Amino acid sequence: MRAGKRRTRHLGGFAIETAVAVREHLKLASLRLLTPLVIRWNWRGAKATDLSVRNELIKVNGGAIKVRIYLPRGTGPFRVLQFFHGGGWVFGDLETHDALCRELCVQARRMVVAVDYRLAPEHPFPTAAQDCLASLVWSRENAARLGGDPDSIVLCGDSAGGNLAAVAAQQSRQLHPGMIKGQVLIYPVTDHCLYAKWNSYQTYGTKQFGLTYEGMTQLWDLYLRGSTLWHAGMTTHELATPVHMQDLAGLPRALVLLAEQDPLHDEAAEYARRMADAGIPVEVRRYTGQQHGFVGPKPGPSHQQAVADIVKWLQAEQLEANHVDQE
Repeated sequence: MRAGKRRTRHLGGFAIETAVAVREHLKLASLRLLTPLVIRWNWRGAKATDLSVRNELIKVNGGAIKVRIYLPRGTGPFRVLQFFHGGGWVFGDLETHDALCRELCVQARRMVVAVDYRLAPEHPFPTAAQDCLASLVWSRENAARLGGDPDSIVLCGDSAGGNLAAVAAQQSRQLHPGMIKGQVLIYPVTDHCLYAKWNSYQTYGTKQFGLTYEGMTQLWDLYLRGSTLWHAGMTTHELATPVHMQDLAGLPRALVLLAEQDPLHDEAAEYARRMADAGIPVEVRRYTGQQHGFVGPKPGPSHQQAVADIVKWLQAEQLEANHVDQE
């Protein structure tokens, strides 16, 4: 009788775990399917078209990933903007950020290389970071062939993509000295929400403001689950939590965009402050009344202002680079 009860209890637990796994799988599938469709609908008839677009496949450790090349009209070589999309490391792709990449390409007159890094949980941490680092080597080796300047790479990413851009900038100091000329971090993830009590999570981490503390906790779990580098008891890792990197000296200049009503506001602001304290030229732009994700998913005044601010910063970065080259 006792054995029968234990077996029933065991089978019941298995059924619950299976149901949870099924719900998680369906939620992820829905996000990956519906998000691009919603964004495409938001941008119907409004995407920039005065450019050329092509897709290429690049080899990475354990497989291959797609990259999408956006090239403005005119004669190059064009400076390169390497773009890592957001989506909590578990969704998002070339389509979700196509409109934003088009605008950055046309308005900044840059060759934009959008990277379709592999997603968790199928490809857990640090796969996304490693894919992004591999894409930088590919861009340096192929930029000239595609119409870009291989010595002008600036990183850009939003949310989880901002996390990957920050990590790539840090890692490139030793791996590829001098290759990265700048970084544009759009409300980046810089810390694991479970291990730091940022005030912005307490103030803006509810459903009222879109991205929630609970949602970020789930995204971190999906990203780190099954990782060979993140183990029980860990709270930071150099490929996951850039705000905890002890030495920030020598990083490229940075533009950091912050949304006021964003649970990630404080950790992103802290990373900008720490870079500035380390002597890195940092410009911070705060957008009053805006929530996480206001750049990219749909056109509008706040999105347009953010793109204009990025373009202005990129133009200033180019002038500074030209000045240094002439010295």
